[in-house]
Amino acid sequence: MEPEGELTEASENAAEDAPESLEGRALRLVPTPSPTIHLKTLDDVRIEMAKVYRGMKTRKIDTQDGTRLTYVLAQIGKLIESSKIVDRIEALERALSSRRKP
Repeated sequence: MEPEGELTEASENAAEDAPESLEGRALRLVPTPSPTIHLKTLDDVRIEMAKVYRGMKTRKIDTQDGTRLTYVLAQIGKLIESSKIVDRIEALERALSSRRKP
């Protein structure tokens, strides 16, 4: 039998997992929304890569995770770059086709 006033490990965990209450009413935890990360331009991607680098440098981000994030950001940067190139080629083609028409 347990000595009075002492909790077993199971009952301690149950007490820790119990919802907080205020005047007998259970409180609900609301998740904090993560900040929006803008990745629409190459400059946005560059800024985010710099944040990841600084996070790795200060050891707030594990280098393995940072490397993965940087890889994904590089791929996003390539897609943005490719999209801009396609837009410019299409604009050149439109300009050339309008010159050829009498």
